[in-house]
Amino acid sequence: MKVLVVANPAAGSGRGRERTEVLVRRLEARGHAVERFATRAPGDACRRVAEAEGAVDCIVAAGGDGTLNEVVNGLADPSRTPLLPLALGTANMLAGALGIPRDPVVLAELIERGALRRIDLGLAGGSRFLGVAGVGFDAMVTEAVRRTRRGTLGYPGYALPILRTLRGYRAPRLRVTLDDRAPEACGFLIVAKLPNYGGLFAVTPDARPDSGHLDACLFRDASFGGLVRIVRPAWQGRLALRNDCLVTSAHRIRIETEDGPPASVQLDGDAWGKTPVDLSVEARVVPMLVP
Repeated sequence: MKVLVVANPAAGSGRGRERTEVLVRRLEARGHAVERFATRAPGDACRRVAEAEGAVDCIVAAGGDGTLNEVVNGLADPSRTPLLPLALGTANMLAGALGIPRDPVVLAELIERGALRRIDLGLAGGSRFLGVAGVGFDAMVTEAVRRTRRGTLGYPGYALPILRTLRGYRAPRLRVTLDDRAPEACGFLIVAKLPNYGGLFAVTPDARPDSGHLDACLFRDASFGGLVRIVRPAWQGRLALRNDCLVTSAHRIRIETEDGPPASVQLDGDAWGKTPVDLSVEARVVPMLVP
């Protein structure tokens, strides 16, 4: 087999280089042709997989959810080449939802004998996502991370961006249209294909990567106090019981800003752009290697 390993040296706490090398050596010892490509800047993964598409049998995304997002956005046909995450990032949401182990020795066996599971492809305008999209506070934090990040991140690396976002924070006024229903008002929105958010919270506990629809949580009160009040129930997976949250599902979601400046949007944990944005889903498109 020909395997391309796209590695992000800055993923998570930056300690994954050794695990990547173990995977590469293990595959080579089994007779596979392996290329290890290390990214240096945003967009590198997109460019390399675009060049390799059609010439490799499998692509390993050695990094976090953002690395996997770059890989799937670089493919001309995301239904063609099997993908496998080597979870080295901070949250590793998709790998966790699919039950993919972190052990590189086990991953080498998955490449040879793993099952193929096709998961849904989320769409945001002309971009793709596999795990989560956020509009409002979390997207503002990802923008702060992008402006200030120097090297590795990890959970502690989010503390300062969160504090900077809270300084002068004001929740946007969002208008959300779910399929053909009447618009809903909220100040913060999370749309997910996964039951875990950030590796810590169960914001959409019923979400599945191959459900064929988008799960969403609308936070009606996204003020500082409102955000503080939802932390514990979000950790417990009990947001659907609150009057200030709407947990629902849809196939198409349009998010607009009622007034004021456009709101920030993130995809798979990385800053993407601003509202308005149209989200949709294509069912069971992306082939993933799973246990």
